[in-house]
Amino acid sequence: MKKILFFISMLLLLNVNSFSQGLSIFVHSGYTFGDRFPVYGGTGKIYDGHTYGGAINYEISDFYAIEIAYSRQDSRVTAVSSSLLLAIDEPLSSNYILGGVNRQLKVSKEATLYGGMKLGAVIYSTSGSRFDAVTRFAVGLNAGAKYMFAEKIGLRIQANLNSPVTDIGSSLWWSPGSGVNVGVSSYTPILQFGFTGGLVFQL
Repeated sequence: MKKILFFISMLLLLNVNSFSQGLSIFVHSGYTFGDRFPVYGGTGKIYDGHTYGGAINYEISDFYAIEIAYSRQDSRVTAVSSSLLLAIDEPLSSNYILGGVNRQLKVSKEATLYGGMKLGAVIYSTSGSRFDAVTRFAVGLNAGAKYMFAEKIGLRIQANLNSPVTDIGSSLWWSPGSGVNVGVSSYTPILQFGFTGGLVFQL
């Protein structure tokens, strides 16, 4: 019985060690540009702002890696020239939680190029009580490069394009207490493009 338990324990330790060899953590900071979008009776805008977050990456082969990422941008949202809401100017936080696969190209032992697509959710929230937080399905595209200047530590730079997705005929909206809604047509999505960079820690 002791030999069986010892054998099982060794297998578990080997599996954990094998898993951790392909596991890395990416912490980043960057900048996301603003975007305009139509609202009922006018135009809305999400402003640019600082972006930060992190990701957990696991290489399943030399060519592919699974990644779960979180990013947050703090900026403002306004309704410009809107006949329904003339005074919308609120602080806004865009929180993306996405997961997907990256396709990798190892240029050398230290350098890797990659690109991928992710699916998940975005949460738009304001610091005030005037508007409700909104959660929507979201997609993201990313491309970048990683360079390991040491065995366990490296640099990573990345371009991101994230967007909320709504069904045809529905809208992305903020709902104030008065019941007035600001809608965004599904065929004109909000596109949030930006750059991030930071450190990679190989576990």
